[in-house]
Amino acid sequence: MTDTQTGTPAEPTVPGRTRWGVFAAILAVPTLVVAGLIALLVAWLFTDDSVDTGERKASCAEAFAYGGAKPPAGARDLACVLEAAPEPRYEARFLLRSAEVNAWVAANYPDGPALRNVQCDGDHDGYACMNRGPVAGQSASVQLEIAYDGPKWSVVRFVAFTE
Repeated sequence: MTDTQTGTPAEPTVPGRTRWGVFAAILAVPTLVVAGLIALLVAWLFTDDSVDTGERKASCAEAFAYGGAKPPAGARDLACVLEAAPEPRYEARFLLRSAEVNAWVAANYPDGPALRNVQCDGDHDGYACMNRGPVAGQSASVQLEIAYDGPKWSVVRFVAFTE
């Protein structure tokens, strides 16, 4: 067909091509980004990201017995943990009246060593410590660190471990 006025051939009419494809592509990108972020959020919420330190609560009687001692009678805030390593390592922390610390150490370790206040490792606020290697009938070494917690109380850290 030709246009009668201009004499040029007319363009054939083809059923219309819409721009919905371009519009759908433009909307698909943000939709995929949001869907990906939601998937990452769900994965993050249901992933176990806890860190196992190997420390477990332990019986304080068991912890002290491992180091050849008995829990002090007047102790407050007594907390004991077991560190599961190739060899067990027990740690106990508690408050004890400062006047009772020497008596408790002497009652549990009558053959020594005594508490000392020089050459103590660890915290700088500690005023006494004791290191005891394994003795006959025991396989554990013991470390004690004692620090002030006010005028009447001391914080005691008891560690029993196998070397």
